[in-house]
Amino acid sequence: MRSENETVGQQRSFIEEARRRQIIAAAVDLIAEIGYGNASLAKIAEHAGISKGVISYHFDGKDDLMTQLVIQLYVSGAEFMTPVIAAAVGPRNRLRAYIASNLDFIDANKQYVAAMTDVVLNLRDAEGQLKFTYAEGAEEILRPLVDMLREGQRDSVFGDFDPLLMAKSIRDAIDGTAGRAIQESDFDVHRYTAHLCRLFDLATISQGE
Repeated sequence: MRSENETVGQQRSFIEEARRRQIIAAAVDLIAEIGYGNASLAKIAEHAGISKGVISYHFDGKDDLMTQLVIQLYVSGAEFMTPVIAAAVGPRNRLRAYIASNLDFIDANKQYVAAMTDVVLNLRDAEGQLKFTYAEGAEEILRPLVDMLREGQRDSVFGDFDPLLMAKSIRDAIDGTAGRAIQESDFDVHRYTAHLCRLFDLATISQGE
């Protein structure tokens, strides 16, 4: 049986997490509207309908808020994609699910992706260097995809290619699609998803299939 203190602690944690997500959502909206450089904590607080002090309680300044904004998008993306990929049967279907779920998430969160891109291109550390660089997180991002491709090769479903290079090609295509979805108002993500799934299906298939 849970103690009263444990229940209260869980409720407080839930409320705090909800508040953090609210603040991040307000930051996303504002960055999409006026850009990263103009989105001060005071303006974010005003947009969220809260005091600047509330933001300071949950985040250690603008840099921390922007960092968590980027991290939250990756976490949300993983939460969206994982069950879709897990439900797919066989390496080819899992690869299609990987590509499609990535692009479905991007299509449903264009404003957030645009705001995150603005943050990634501008947020700098104490030395003035960009805080987020692709090289730093590339291995972690690519590893599940590389493993998926290698599994398909072991099962003779996929052909003979370098799994790392193929994974980089797939990620580049997905990231490029995100850019187009943000910049081109009439870009048909669903149609392009079908195109990419077929393209990489043909690129990875074993000659024996």
